[in-house]
Amino acid sequence: MSFEDFVASATDGAVRPYEYQRQMAESGLPEILRAPTGSGKTLAAVLPWLYRRVAHPDSVVRTSTPRWLVVVLPQRTLVDQTVGKVRDWVQALGLPVGVHVLMGGADDDDREWKKYPDRERIFVGTQDMVLSRLLMRGFAESRSAWPMSFGLLHTGVQFVFDEVQLMGPAVPTSLQLQGLREAFGTAAPCRSMWMSATIDESELSTVDFHRPLTILDVTASDGELALRVGATRTIQQLEMDADAKTYAEVLAARAVTEHRTATRTLVVVNTVDRAVSVYEALTKLTPNARIVLLHSRFRPDDRARHTDAALAVPGTEGVIVISTQVLEAGVDVTSETLITETAPWSSIVQRAGRCNRDGRAAHARLLWVTPPGAKAHLPYEAADLAASAEALTRLEGRPMTGKALAEMDVVMERPLHPVLRRRDLLDLFDTTPDLAGNDIDVSPFVRDATDRTVSIAWRVFGPDMPAVQRIELCPAPLGEVQKMAAAGKAMVWDQADGCWRAARTRDVRPTAAIVVDAAKGGYLPDRGFAPASKRPVEPVMASGQKPEGFGHDPLSGGYGTWLPLADHLLATEQAATELLSKFDKALELTASQRHAITRAALLHDLGKASPSFATALVEANPESPPPDSETVWGKSPGHGRLVYDPPHFRHELLSALWLLDESTELLEGAEEPDLVVYLVVAHHGKVRVTVRGRPDESEGVILGVRDGTNTIGFDLDGQPVKSVAVSLRHTTHGNGALTSRALALRDRPDIGPFRLAFCEALVRAADWQASTDEDR
Repeated sequence: MSFEDFVASATDGAVRPYEYQRQMAESGLPEILRAPTGSGKTLAAVLPWLYRRVAHPDSVVRTSTPRWLVVVLPQRTLVDQTVGKVRDWVQALGLPVGVHVLMGGADDDDREWKKYPDRERIFVGTQDMVLSRLLMRGFAESRSAWPMSFGLLHTGVQFVFDEVQLMGPAVPTSLQLQGLREAFGTAAPCRSMWMSATIDESELSTVDFHRPLTILDVTASDGELALRVGATRTIQQLEMDADAKTYAEVLAARAVTEHRTATRTLVVVNTVDRAVSVYEALTKLTPNARIVLLHSRFRPDDRARHTDAALAVPGTEGVIVISTQVLEAGVDVTSETLITETAPWSSIVQRAGRCNRDGRAAHARLLWVTPPGAKAHLPYEAADLAASAEALTRLEGRPMTGKALAEMDVVMERPLHPVLRRRDLLDLFDTTPDLAGNDIDVSPFVRDATDRTVSIAWRVFGPDMPAVQRIELCPAPLGEVQKMAAAGKAMVWDQADGCWRAARTRDVRPTAAIVVDAAKGGYLPDRGFAPASKRPVEPVMASGQKPEGFGHDPLSGGYGTWLPLADHLLATEQAATELLSKFDKALELTASQRHAITRAALLHDLGKASPSFATALVEANPESPPPDSETVWGKSPGHGRLVYDPPHFRHELLSALWLLDESTELLEGAEEPDLVVYLVVAHHGKVRVTVRGRPDESEGVILGVRDGTNTIGFDLDGQPVKSVAVSLRHTTHGNGALTSRALALRDRPDIGPFRLAFCEALVRAADWQASTDEDR
């Protein structure tokens, strides 16, 4: 199939690819794509990669193309529209390619892609959700899930960073991560492409990523692309007599005056608060047009409803859309009248691309205004707005193309952003919080301070609330949610203690999912996050189980029948072997590293052969006792929570300590014994690098494992696994300790953090696959 036929099949014949898109399909994705607004960058980000992965006639091209595509967007509103397009394309092509949204909150879809990492997949997410996972601190993601996301998303992935001029610190972070992947090595190569109409390649260089980059500049030749690139809008200043107090009302009135019947008018302002104020003023005027408010602080269903309304055909009366920067990038929408506040020049160029986008409006206008007030320039620099205003003044009355605007030399402040360094990444590999319960804050590497948010959900409080679901979550400013926590209006799941508790101010951070009292208000469906509103919020119905705490082990129950431990270990080994074979030669792992994965899969749950686990498993199933008392059981039919004596028992720690007892000879013949031990202890993501007991544990007990505990011997694949009295000496620091072994693996040139986390993820995926097969 040619790429032209491929695109025709994906779009039901509605689209013919542009020449530059064909070039990408044949020659591969460049590292820099400089393309004007409206030139089809979304299609260019997805279909050339997909064609090369599944339909290119050369098998070498197909196998060398990364198996996953991750599209990174600067704004949340763009995600739903992009995902909808991609799903339509994949469905039309009839391909078994998963399309996923990288977001926070519990969701079955999130578990599915981690469980089957060998399959082709396309992910779309904001820079917050993607980069936080690439830094092993996933926002609104459980702590135990961080290593798995990190390991899989750094292996065999083509990254596409769209509209990089809006991403702030995410740009140097993405550059550093690409450089560090190349320096440390990965289990499969990763590539990155940065896209924008105004990208400057001289800025795409950092301390660990400084090499010549492949560049593709898009030029209009003829046809539809030439029409779009040649589209103009006439620049005019919007004269307004308003101060800071009356600005929203005056701007709303001017929007009504400038609106043309049966067209779309876009009003783009620089802050959510101003957008809401203009929207409220506009609704009071009751214009003869639909009114839509669009910004980033909506729950998913409301955001989708508002986005659909904004993008719908204007109709006879037309529509006025009040928006923030969310419309600057990726959203395929056009208008005949665009009213915009002054902003940095790159943002003006992007906003202009939403006016006469298709080149078919005869009288398109870009009307600009500078908001009054001492701090009205925020969240931007005042100098940037002044420079843009000066440039726009020089263009008064002139019709301008997007290309001409992008080529203008308008000076902008180059902000200084924190740069992720090699040591930062290595420190992030350990997911254990510090002694005060705090984590390394990665948000400075992800987004500017003024834009940082936390995910919140509104509920009726109760001790048995299920895990926070993706459909409930709304992004909200950190400072506002901290005020809610200080006023006693918020709760958070304590992963360490396994319970819901009142949220403290320091609990409100990007990695958390905060639950807010629905009775106290704070959200309006037509306005989004509204901290001043006292109207009770209708909760989004959420179902499911309580979140998983540190001491919980949900995979050990709910299996319909009793399962011998040996059977589960053998099934997991088989699943790991099959999983490795599905990657074939795509993985850059040595034979000894592959063997360590399958060996760890076979031995990962040894610690369940202990009196503590065996007793807890029986007591959790009072209605269905085990068939006999001689078999060592690994899983049970009931859903009851396991209660251990001593508490906080982690069977994976006992498994690792058992392996380190040389008398068992369980690691005999293993070329990578330390790797086997690490993969065993890390297979739940709860005990990995630092091994630290709980504050209420007595001396001689760490994570429920008592020094000198006798394990239970059993037969595994016809061979006896002898009982031992385990020692806690490997839980201390120094040579031979579990921590020292893990750090040595992380720092080894032939393994490194990315390969190690990927091996860790494969063992966990095999465990999940085996468990599912057993259940079925």
